[in-house]
Amino acid sequence: MDWVIIVLLILIGAVLGLLLFGNKLTIPSKNIRSTAVKKDEILAQYKKELQNILSQYDDKDEQVKQKKLFLHKVTSELSRNIYFTPEQNKQIIQTLASL
Repeated sequence: MDWVIIVLLILIGAVLGLLLFGNKLTIPSKNIRSTAVKKDEILAQYKKELQNILSQYDDKDEQVKQKKLFLHKVTSELSRNIYFTPEQNKQIIQTLASL
C-alpha cells in the first residue's frame, strides 16, 4: 500500500511539473525567412557595402580599384552561396558594377 502512495505522489509531481514548466520545455520557433527575402537582404547588404566603400574615397582611380576588389570578394562569396544560381550571380555582379 505504501508503494502505491509513493507512485501516486511521483505521478502528481510530474503532472504539476509539466503544467508549471511545460511552456519552457517547448522548442523555440525559428525565424524562418523565405529564400526571396534572404536574397533581397544579401543583395541590399552588398549594395550598402559598395556605397560605403565608394563614399570613403574621393579619387576616382582609388574608387575603381576598391570597387574591383569588392566585386572580386562578392564573386567569391556568391559562388559559395546556395541561394543564387550562376546566372543570378552574374546579374548581381553586373548590378553592383553599374553602381
